[in-house]
Amino acid sequence: MLLRIALLLNVLLAPYALFAQPTPKSTDEAAIRTLRAQSNRAIQERNLTAFGQTMLPEIEVTRGSGSHVSGRDSVLASVAPQFNDPNFLGYVRSTDRIQLSSSAPLAAEHGHWTGRFKRADGIQTLTGVYLAMWRKTDAGWRIRSELFVVLDCKGSAECGQ
Repeated sequence: MLLRIALLLNVLLAPYALFAQPTPKSTDEAAIRTLRAQSNRAIQERNLTAFGQTMLPEIEVTRGSGSHVSGRDSVLASVAPQFNDPNFLGYVRSTDRIQLSSSAPLAAEHGHWTGRFKRADGIQTLTGVYLAMWRKTDAGWRIRSELFVVLDCKGSAECGQ
Protein backbone atom coordinates (compact mmCIF):
# COMPACT_ATOMS: atom_id res chain seq x y z
CA MET A 1 0.00 0.00 0.00
CA LEU A 2 2.79 2.43 0.88
CA LEU A 3 4.47 1.65 -2.43
CA ARG A 4 1.25 2.52 -4.31
CA ILE A 5 0.92 5.82 -2.43
CA ALA A 6 4.56 6.68 -3.16
CA LEU A 7 4.09 5.90 -6.86
CA LEU A 8 0.90 7.95 -6.98
CA LEU A 9 2.63 10.92 -5.33
CA ASN A 10 5.52 10.67 -7.82
CA VAL A 11 3.09 10.75 -10.74
CA LEU A 12 1.07 13.64 -9.30
CA LEU A 13 4.07 15.73 -8.26
CA ALA A 14 6.31 15.07 -11.30
CA PRO A 15 5.17 18.22 -13.19
CA TYR A 16 6.22 20.38 -10.23
CA ALA A 17 9.75 18.98 -10.33
CA LEU A 18 10.32 21.10 -13.45
CA PHE A 19 10.15 24.21 -11.28
CA ALA A 20 12.46 22.96 -8.56
CA GLN A 21 15.44 25.13 -7.69
CA PRO A 22 18.82 23.80 -8.86
CA THR A 23 20.92 22.08 -6.25
CA PRO A 24 23.49 24.32 -4.61
CA LYS A 25 26.78 24.68 -6.46
CA SER A 26 29.71 22.66 -5.18
CA THR A 27 32.58 24.44 -3.50
CA ASP A 28 34.77 23.48 -6.48
CA GLU A 29 32.37 25.08 -8.95
CA ALA A 30 32.10 28.17 -6.76
CA ALA A 31 35.91 28.38 -6.60
CA ILE A 32 36.23 28.22 -10.39
CA ARG A 33 33.55 30.91 -10.85
CA THR A 34 35.37 33.12 -8.33
CA LEU A 35 38.68 32.63 -10.13
CA ARG A 36 37.07 33.48 -13.49
CA ALA A 37 35.70 36.69 -11.97
CA GLN A 38 39.18 37.51 -10.61
CA SER A 39 40.68 36.90 -14.05
CA ASN A 40 38.09 39.17 -15.70
CA ARG A 41 38.84 41.86 -13.10
CA ALA A 42 42.60 41.52 -13.77
CA ILE A 43 41.97 42.12 -17.48
CA GLN A 44 39.83 45.17 -16.75
CA GLU A 45 42.54 46.51 -14.41
CA ARG A 46 45.25 45.53 -16.94
CA ASN A 47 47.10 43.65 -14.21
CA LEU A 48 49.31 41.00 -15.82
CA THR A 49 50.44 39.50 -12.53
CA ALA A 50 46.88 38.95 -11.29
CA PHE A 51 45.83 37.68 -14.73
CA GLY A 52 48.56 35.02 -14.65
CA GLN A 53 47.66 33.77 -11.15
CA THR A 54 44.75 31.67 -12.46
CA MET A 55 46.98 29.79 -14.95
CA LEU A 56 49.19 26.75 -14.68
CA PRO A 57 52.75 27.39 -15.95
CA GLU A 58 52.14 24.92 -18.82
CA ILE A 59 48.85 26.50 -19.99
CA GLU A 60 47.89 26.11 -23.66
CA VAL A 61 45.66 28.77 -25.25
CA THR A 62 44.05 28.74 -28.66
CA ARG A 63 42.86 32.26 -29.40
CA GLY A 64 39.63 33.20 -31.12
CA SER A 65 41.52 33.73 -34.38
CA GLY A 66 43.01 30.24 -34.21
CA SER A 67 46.55 31.22 -33.21
CA HIS A 68 48.12 29.20 -30.39
CA VAL A 69 50.19 30.22 -27.36
CA SER A 70 52.02 27.78 -25.05
CA GLY A 71 53.08 28.54 -21.49
CA ARG A 72 52.02 31.18 -18.97
CA ASP A 73 54.99 33.45 -19.66
CA SER A 74 54.21 33.42 -23.40
CA VAL A 75 50.51 34.05 -22.79
CA LEU A 76 51.32 37.03 -20.58
CA ALA A 77 53.85 38.38 -23.08
CA SER A 78 51.26 38.07 -25.85
CA VAL A 79 48.58 40.03 -23.96
CA ALA A 80 50.92 42.68 -22.53
CA PRO A 81 50.70 44.87 -25.67
CA GLN A 82 46.88 44.83 -25.43
CA PHE A 83 47.00 45.74 -21.75
CA ASN A 84 49.19 48.73 -22.71
CA ASP A 85 46.99 49.77 -25.66
CA PRO A 86 44.49 52.55 -24.82
CA ASN A 87 42.25 51.26 -27.62
CA PHE A 88 41.85 47.92 -25.87
CA LEU A 89 38.62 48.02 -23.88
CA GLY A 90 38.88 44.52 -22.46
CA TYR A 91 37.67 40.96 -22.59
CA VAL A 92 34.94 39.45 -20.45
CA ARG A 93 34.52 35.70 -20.19
CA SER A 94 31.09 34.65 -18.86
CA THR A 95 30.67 31.15 -17.49
CA ASP A 96 27.62 29.29 -18.75
CA ARG A 97 28.29 25.99 -16.96
CA ILE A 98 30.98 23.99 -15.22
CA GLN A 99 31.32 20.23 -15.30
CA LEU A 100 33.46 18.52 -12.68
CA SER A 101 35.23 15.30 -13.63
CA SER A 102 34.33 12.26 -11.55
CA SER A 103 37.59 10.50 -12.42
CA ALA A 104 40.32 13.19 -12.35
CA PRO A 105 41.05 16.51 -10.65
CA LEU A 106 39.68 18.35 -13.71
CA ALA A 107 36.77 20.57 -14.64
CA ALA A 108 35.38 21.89 -17.91
CA GLU A 109 34.14 25.47 -18.01
CA HIS A 110 31.86 26.33 -20.93
CA GLY A 111 31.06 29.95 -21.64
CA HIS A 112 30.84 32.90 -23.97
CA TRP A 113 33.14 35.89 -24.28
CA THR A 114 33.23 39.45 -25.56
CA GLY A 115 36.23 41.56 -26.57
CA ARG A 116 35.99 45.28 -27.26
CA PHE A 117 38.39 47.68 -29.01
CA LYS A 118 38.22 51.37 -29.97
CA ARG A 119 38.65 51.74 -33.72
CA ALA A 120 38.71 54.83 -35.95
CA ASP A 121 35.18 54.05 -37.14
CA GLY A 122 33.63 52.90 -33.84
CA ILE A 123 33.80 50.24 -31.17
CA GLN A 124 34.72 46.83 -32.53
CA THR A 125 33.01 44.05 -30.56
CA LEU A 126 34.08 40.45 -30.96
CA THR A 127 31.97 37.69 -29.45
CA GLY A 128 32.26 33.94 -29.26
CA VAL A 129 32.39 30.84 -27.12
CA TYR A 130 35.11 29.21 -25.05
CA LEU A 131 36.00 26.02 -23.25
CA ALA A 132 38.50 26.02 -20.38
CA MET A 133 40.08 22.99 -18.75
CA TRP A 134 40.78 23.55 -15.05
CA ARG A 135 43.06 21.33 -12.95
CA LYS A 136 42.85 21.15 -9.17
CA THR A 137 46.29 21.54 -7.60
CA ASP A 138 47.62 21.90 -4.06
CA ALA A 139 47.28 25.67 -4.63
CA GLY A 140 43.66 25.36 -5.80
CA TRP A 141 42.07 25.36 -9.25
CA ARG A 142 44.21 26.62 -12.16
CA ILE A 143 43.57 26.86 -15.90
CA ARG A 144 45.35 24.13 -17.89
CA SER A 145 44.03 25.10 -21.33
CA GLU A 146 41.58 27.40 -23.06
CA LEU A 147 40.00 27.35 -26.50
CA PHE A 148 38.29 30.50 -27.77
CA VAL A 149 36.30 30.76 -30.99
CA VAL A 150 35.23 34.08 -32.58
CA LEU A 151 31.66 33.77 -33.83
CA ASP A 152 30.79 37.40 -34.57
CA CYS A 153 32.34 40.83 -35.07
CA LYS A 154 30.46 44.14 -35.19
CA GLY A 155 31.00 47.86 -35.04
CA SER A 156 34.04 48.40 -37.26
CA ALA A 157 35.22 47.92 -40.81
CA GLU A 158 38.12 45.98 -39.27
CA CYS A 159 35.68 43.12 -38.71
CA GLY A 160 35.87 42.31 -42.41
CA GLN A 161 39.64 41.91 -42.42
